[in-house]
Amino acid sequence: MRRYLTATLLLLVATACVSKSEYDRQIEQVAAISAEKDSLLMEVVQNSDFIAAVNSELDRVKNSQPVAKGAGEMESMSPTQRRAALAERVKALTERVRESEERLAQSRRRVTSLTADNATMQAQLTAFDSTVRSFQTLIENQKAEIVALLDQVSILTSENMALREANTTLESERATLTSEKSALTAEQNTVYWVAGKKDELLRRGIIEQRGGMLGIGKTQVLARTLDASEFTAIDRTAVLELALPDAAKSYKMVSTNDVAGLDSPPADGKFKGVVKIASPETFWRTSKFLVLIEQ
Repeated sequence: MRRYLTATLLLLVATACVSKSEYDRQIEQVAAISAEKDSLLMEVVQNSDFIAAVNSELDRVKNSQPVAKGAGEMESMSPTQRRAALAERVKALTERVRESEERLAQSRRRVTSLTADNATMQAQLTAFDSTVRSFQTLIENQKAEIVALLDQVSILTSENMALREANTTLESERATLTSEKSALTAEQNTVYWVAGKKDELLRRGIIEQRGGMLGIGKTQVLARTLDASEFTAIDRTAVLELALPDAAKSYKMVSTNDVAGLDSPPADGKFKGVVKIASPETFWRTSKFLVLIEQ
């Protein structure tokens, strides 16, 4: 700026002899023009820095990278919040560039009013106009960069919405699978048992008699079709002891459950008091229905 003032003073001295007051006034005008140029240059540089900062943050969000330390409030934001913050920054940047254009026009009018009555200062006006045109070119470039930033933010927003929808779908599918798995596990672990007198079990269709001759020597076996509602349903992983109805009576197993899964299989094949299961997988693998007949 000092060289700019010096060159201007030399121009003034070389072109004409002026009064002290006119000289001082021209010096003030030159300083005012230089101040306008410096102010505009600083504003354009600040806008460029702002665009560079937004670009940097946008690249980090786009690449799913963490925000660098020292990035202020952006550091603690989630990716979605950072995208929203970037959109707001781009909007603010658009407003700043618009204000820069207005300031450029205002500066041009002020400089014109300063030089209107002085032919010598027209050279300064011409130089200022060159600066203004350069700044206008920079501002147009900045506007183009803003459009590109807006496009990128829009793409990221769309991608974020698509990801949210995909996550929602995945969560729904996972919940369905979890529910189905739970239901399947519960179904696999549900077993049925009943203990009672022969006549009662026959009447309820739980057992039937086969074999023998002329009604003699028939054997009690499970009915071909069993109704689960006639049994007590239990979770085989949770219930390992079955209390028999009458502790004083003995019971014989009619079903085909594997006695190898019992805590202590009875030597005579008769149960009394309680049935203790040591390995549910082994005991229930051959039959999900346990039927015990009172002897």
